[in-house]
Amino acid sequence: MEAQKIACINNAAFVMSFVAQTNGAHSFSTDNYPINQTRVIDLANTAFREGLEFWPVVDAVLGRTEAAGEHIVFKLNGQTATYTVAGTTQNYDIKLVGSPSGPTTLPDFPAGIPLDRYPFNNWAGDLIVPNLWTCAPRTAEDVVAVCNWAKDHGFRVRPRGFMHTWSPLTVSAGVDPDHLLLVDTTKSLFQMAMLPAGGGRPPCVRVGTGASMGALLQFLENQPGGTGAAPGYSFPHTPAPGNLTVGGVLAINAHGTAVPTPPLDNMPSGYGSMSNRILEFTAVVTDPHSATPDRYTLRTFQRGEGDDKAFLAHVGRAFLTEVVLEVVNNYNLRCRSYTDLPAATIFPPGNPSAPPPANSFGDFLNRCGRVEVIWFPFTDNPWLHIWEVAPQKPAESREVRGPFNYPFADDLDPLLQSFLKAAFSGGGILGSLTPELGSMAYQATAKGLDGKNLLGSDVYPPSRDIWGPSKNTLLYVQDTTLKVTANGYAVQMRKHDVQQAVHDFANQVTGMLAQYRSRSQYPINSAIEIRVTGLDNPADIAASPGKTPQSPVISSLTRDPVAVQNQWDVALWLDVLTIPGTPNANQFYQELEEWLSRRFTGTTARVLPEWSKGWAYTNTGAWTNRDYIGGVQKLLTEKRAVDDNWQWEVTTLQKYDSHSLFFDPFLERLFGND
Repeated sequence: MEAQKIACINNAAFVMSFVAQTNGAHSFSTDNYPINQTRVIDLANTAFREGLEFWPVVDAVLGRTEAAGEHIVFKLNGQTATYTVAGTTQNYDIKLVGSPSGPTTLPDFPAGIPLDRYPFNNWAGDLIVPNLWTCAPRTAEDVVAVCNWAKDHGFRVRPRGFMHTWSPLTVSAGVDPDHLLLVDTTKSLFQMAMLPAGGGRPPCVRVGTGASMGALLQFLENQPGGTGAAPGYSFPHTPAPGNLTVGGVLAINAHGTAVPTPPLDNMPSGYGSMSNRILEFTAVVTDPHSATPDRYTLRTFQRGEGDDKAFLAHVGRAFLTEVVLEVVNNYNLRCRSYTDLPAATIFPPGNPSAPPPANSFGDFLNRCGRVEVIWFPFTDNPWLHIWEVAPQKPAESREVRGPFNYPFADDLDPLLQSFLKAAFSGGGILGSLTPELGSMAYQATAKGLDGKNLLGSDVYPPSRDIWGPSKNTLLYVQDTTLKVTANGYAVQMRKHDVQQAVHDFANQVTGMLAQYRSRSQYPINSAIEIRVTGLDNPADIAASPGKTPQSPVISSLTRDPVAVQNQWDVALWLDVLTIPGTPNANQFYQELEEWLSRRFTGTTARVLPEWSKGWAYTNTGAWTNRDYIGGVQKLLTEKRAVDDNWQWEVTTLQKYDSHSLFFDPFLERLFGND
């Protein structure tokens, strides 16, 4: 088989890299990349001559190094030999699949920009679209060239990162694969530069939107000049996975869990979403003020100039290439986990006129400000996380020098994952064992936090009480955790109403599960997750002289006149997870969503979607309830100025994408073009 390029698709349960090996020499290695990702080595970029035999040698992180048995012959023919890697770190196979592809070209496609056809696989594995045109621009100018080519050739353009998403904001099922071009930002658009404080500006970082959050946090920690207890810089809170692109995080106003809690946890910066941290960004736009308004070009926007607020949380309706984010001095966090507090203790009724009961969710929220509950179905005791800013290591804590300190939850064998999906989804035969699955997940967590496996053997470092620089406890979800689907909502409310809200939510979910169980139905077989953040208050963010920042228009954490009038100061994040395809899950989600909309309404609270998760349910699935979508648009319009509502967002983003390039079928429904 003759080919110019070698591609390896990572279908395994680990992070990997590979080299192209020949007798006595090899190419440079790819970067480490996660599951569902592909990397390509183009032998034309090496000094090797045609006619040599090559094969990939794979290096599994924390595992074996393995050479493929099937070889190819290097020939400058533009074709790609594709290998798949599948298995576990100590037992995996590398197979050459099919005939060489290519030459993979499109008419007049910009020269020098790598292009091929790859599958799109989302996080849960319930949206897989094969053979999508995918390019990997090396610069922002390459992105512009690609966009103008797409405009001239009838293609839509979607930015693609690590595909860690549930909702169809990048790719929708039923998309036309022959007229869609994915732009992989992770290959080159990841440059970072620290911008120190000065001239009234706080410390900030300039970063390409293809950079991962894990890499960004490590970069910030490595920077000199920080004056915090931990090295470098960080953010007040971040999403838990490390393999999320900065661009994806900002598109959907992603978040962690934290509210300001003096005296130690009261940073001079916002506790809302990552989107509210943007001070400047560069986007690919059709600029109505340019000399060539019909062509796509790069334009840099400053926070507070006006139209910028439409891009701060754009749910995929725009293409940002670079951003400047405000950062804070780094800090040490102590993270403690409890599995011995029953749900009755964590979720008792609240009283807005009195402090929350001892050891309740609201009590921990008031004391620590950083709280998360992970509660497995049909179990009594949730897994309760609390984080506290702790400049010095407490004597009881174990210092951790890197992130991802829960291997019992993260290192799931892919064979077990496949078994669970087959057993509990679709026509699975083990749905009635959902209570036992929940009990096993709880036991694995409780024992794993103590460093033990289910058999009681000491196999992990204990992690009930860990301490270290912020990223080491903020990042705790890896690509090898259980692949589940999730609904997700941000319920804006007053902080002193949170305890009653979580009590009502816990009662509703457990009551619904009991009702379904009485009918021998088990729609939910993974965790319930609960977190709290502040809102996107623009007053928390530094402004350039003469600029007045405003809250992101359609962020789930937007701080608009309704939030101000009702004194809402936090968002309660509610998620319910299950294995994709589990029978009756969509019906369960629809009923729960209807209850949330009834319970949290008026001046009490309001429910907005967590854009990256499931919402707008009917019995056929998420994002299909047009009435619910219309309700969201109404919530983001009521009592707002004409230059700060849903229609203004639609019009403004269209103004900067006059050829409707950055659309997919779902976004057309969401933004009113369908």
